Amino acid sequence: MSEHKYALGVIGTGHIAAVMIRRFLDSDYLPGERIIVSNSKTLRAHPLAVTVADDNPDVVRSARIVMLAVTPQKFAEAAASIRSVTAGDHIFLSIMAGVSTDRIEKALSANGPARVIRAMPNLPFGLGRGVTGLCRGAQASVDDLEETRHLLNAGGVTVSIDDEALMDAVTAVAGSGPAYFYYFVEMLMAGGMAAGLNREDAQVLAAHACVGAGAMLLEEGASPRELREAVTSPGGTTQAAMDTLTNRKVAEHVTEAVLAAFSRGQELGRLTAEQ
Repeated sequence: MSEHKYALGVIGTGHIAAVMIRRFLDSDYLPGERIIVSNSKTLRAHPLAVTVADDNPDVVRSARIVMLAVTPQKFAEAAASIRSVTAGDHIFLSIMAGVSTDRIEKALSANGPARVIRAMPNLPFGLGRGVTGLCRGAQASVDDLEETRHLLNAGGVTVSIDDEALMDAVTAVAGSGPAYFYYFVEMLMAGGMAAGLNREDAQVLAAHACVGAGAMLLEEGASPRELREAVTSPGGTTQAAMDTLTNRKVAEHVTEAVLAAFSRGQELGRLTAEQ
């Protein structure tokens, strides 16, 4: 096995990659001198205390674990730039939505089988409160999976998925999930403001109500239904709200939204496979 100067290389330093790198640094999981990243407009606008490579091949030559963080549409171009410098001791950690491990393996196996771990982190990774779904490709070992899990645990909780076909569901629930939460908080704020609250107070009340409820869900060991029923007194204010949500079929619409995200993930996979 060859020696690599850096513990982690990152190709594609967009928003989520930058969030993850900052978490590795802030948590002292990896010092900046152990991370090398590709150059980008985002990185130039928001510098990180890491080494910036001259080009993508330099990242791969210098690091054993290489995180692929380009958009799915740019994967073919990125893969072409690094294919000739890949080696059997590399672990490729992909956070690209919709791009299968099989496709990555085929694109990066010029010098032997490519070991690929596919992961889907979410934005709270940056606070150490994220959740990341991950699965391994056909050429990656259980040890490869555990090594990358250990890395990703710096950002919160990890969930291993045995069936890669379910990674699009992970994306729809966890990857996109924070956006649904922020949207719901916006709607709670709008309701509070319609009832007379100012914007600042409405945001504090709505955000803390949701964060506190989430903490109870994680710590109490009860199901969402049990906790909801505990706070819903018959004939009370919460019951009035729940009746309205039920009558307006909000549950069905939320399910449809998650399935729309799931379908888009599958579509991205098909589109990138055709490139």
